[in-house]
Amino acid sequence: MNYEALNKMKYMDMIVAETLRKWPVGLALDRLCVKPYILEEKNGRTIKINPGETISIPMYGIHRDNDIYPEPDKFIPERFDDDNSKNSSQNINYFPFGLGPRNCIGSRFALMECKAILYHMLSNFTFEISDKTQIPLKIKTGMVLLPEKGINIHLKPRLDVKTN
Repeated sequence: MNYEALNKMKYMDMIVAETLRKWPVGLALDRLCVKPYILEEKNGRTIKINPGETISIPMYGIHRDNDIYPEPDKFIPERFDDDNSKNSSQNINYFPFGLGPRNCIGSRFALMECKAILYHMLSNFTFEISDKTQIPLKIKTGMVLLPEKGINIHLKPRLDVKTN
C-alpha cells in the first residue's frame, strides 16, 4: 500500500465521503460577516446580515436535506461517484471540512490517513457484530455526534493474512 494505490481506491473515497455526509465531525460552521449582505428567500423575504455578526451554517441539516441528498438516512456511497458528483448540487452542499479559504488545511491528510487506517484494518481483520451492537445505530447530538451506546463490534484477525 502506498499513496498512489490509496488514491486509486475510488470506492473507498465514496465510502468515506458518504460517512462524512451522514455523520460529519462538526454539526455546523460559524462564519463572521465582514461586509453587509442580504439573503433573499424563495418567498421574497429578505434577511440582512451586518458586519460583525456571526452566522451558523447547519452542515448536519444540509447534509441531510432530502432535496439535495434523496433518501438522506440511507448509506449510499454511489452519491459520490464521478458521474453523480459532477452533475449535482452536491459540490456546494457537501463540506465536512468547511468551504472556501477557511476550510480545514489538513483535510487531504485526514482523508488519506482515514483511508490508510481502513485499508489496514480491513486487510487484517473481519468485523462482526456483538451482542452489544446497537442496530440500528442511534446517534446523540451535542457539540459532536456520538453513538448513543458506543460502537461495539468484534475485530477478528483474518486467517488468510500472512504476517511478517
